[in-house]
Amino acid sequence: MNKIISISAIASFTLLISACSLSPNLNIPEANYSIDNKLGALSWEKENNSSITKNWWKDFDDENLNKVVDLALKNNNDLKLAFIHMEQAAAQLGIDFSSLLPKFDGSASGSRAKTAINAPSNRTGEVSYGNDFKMGLNLSYEIDLWGKYRDTYRASKSSFKASEYDYEAARLSVISNTVQTYFNLVNAYENENALKEAYKSAKEIYRINDEKFQVGAVGEYELAQARANLESMALQYNEAKLNKENYLKALKILTSNDLNDILYKNQSYQVFNLKEFDIPTGISSTILLQRPDIGSSLEKLTQQNYLVGVARTAFLPSLSLTGLLGFESGDLDTLVKGGSKTWNIGGNFTLPIFHWGEIYQNVNLAKLNKDEAFVNYQNTLITAFGEIRYALVARKTIRLQYDNAQASEQSYKRIYEIAKERYDIGEMSLQDYLEARQNWLNAAVAFNNIKYSYANSIIDVIKAFGGGFEQSEDTSKNIKEETKNLDMSFRE
Repeated sequence: MNKIISISAIASFTLLISACSLSPNLNIPEANYSIDNKLGALSWEKENNSSITKNWWKDFDDENLNKVVDLALKNNNDLKLAFIHMEQAAAQLGIDFSSLLPKFDGSASGSRAKTAINAPSNRTGEVSYGNDFKMGLNLSYEIDLWGKYRDTYRASKSSFKASEYDYEAARLSVISNTVQTYFNLVNAYENENALKEAYKSAKEIYRINDEKFQVGAVGEYELAQARANLESMALQYNEAKLNKENYLKALKILTSNDLNDILYKNQSYQVFNLKEFDIPTGISSTILLQRPDIGSSLEKLTQQNYLVGVARTAFLPSLSLTGLLGFESGDLDTLVKGGSKTWNIGGNFTLPIFHWGEIYQNVNLAKLNKDEAFVNYQNTLITAFGEIRYALVARKTIRLQYDNAQASEQSYKRIYEIAKERYDIGEMSLQDYLEARQNWLNAAVAFNNIKYSYANSIIDVIKAFGGGFEQSEDTSKNIKEETKNLDMSFRE
């Protein structure tokens, strides 16, 4: 009984050993960055601004957009792949955790043997037969003297965290791409309608000039101008139709859905609601480091740092324990009786002597992988800060263009309204009226383009900041909630 207790004590003791770690200290470069007040502050319609919410796309107040984003979050294949990669990392984490614990296996065997007359072990001079039945619990455990398995587990944990960040990055990318593609589709749809009317005006202007040319009222120059204008309008009109089809195709790919129940139900799109978002000034680097790509890069660097320690343990000896606690008997009926109890315990000590440089090269490779991860982390930081600055500057610049384009569209619209009033009472020719109408429609198209460019610039800012400006909650908790509606029904 005391021997049985000693086996259990040894196993328990090995579990309580505090393994050292050969992983090097990880010095992470600081990312000091703050937003220039002049870049982040808004100087217009401050009272209409709102902070960015978790479901920020819903603040555009477009039901079709909300439905399309919901479909993308449910069906997008890139998002499904990111989720599967996260599950793979979780499975690997479970595998590496099991390496920290002793292994127990149950075993049972039975055999019957004949002993020959001339066998050295036969002292009776007669043929004999014997049975041997065994049943027991086997234990095997490698003591983690140098932190090999603990650092492997830590590396796997960092890999899992990186996969969570990768999922969040994929989700943010899917949402932002879906919203921007939807806006581009609506822009193309509105442009198609406006350019269709502009093309009709250009066609009528050409008809009038052709009739005048036939009677000598205008020269070939005026007719050529009208024809060039008509061809230009036809080109723009057809281009808008093609753009609409391209954006529609892209949206179908993003959502893995034909969108018939949403976009083709009434062949109309909701009027775009331009939404201002308040960008706070002086945002700290703590918030910026919550960008999913930065978080992923940092965890991958941490993972590689632990793997350097794992590689170094190959230089050092290893100690494994094995044990058996069970029963052995020559008679099956007495196998589990007190007199049949048996046990054994053993150890295995291994010391690497000469591996032809293999261990050294593995350590060197692990260090190089860490160097690569470090440079990737620095590049991610630089890229992130560059994207943030560009997104803010672009947003501010396009906002000024938006004001100019809106004023231009309103001016041309007023000119058209005056022209229509004069044409209705006979004070203006049809050609002059049509030209005023076409100029207004062209200005409307230009304003539409700027309007949706500005909307997309807002999304670029949101994306650059990783989806918002507030301290994020627990990532795992968020993902658990976000993946509830992800369609994984293809699984068996």
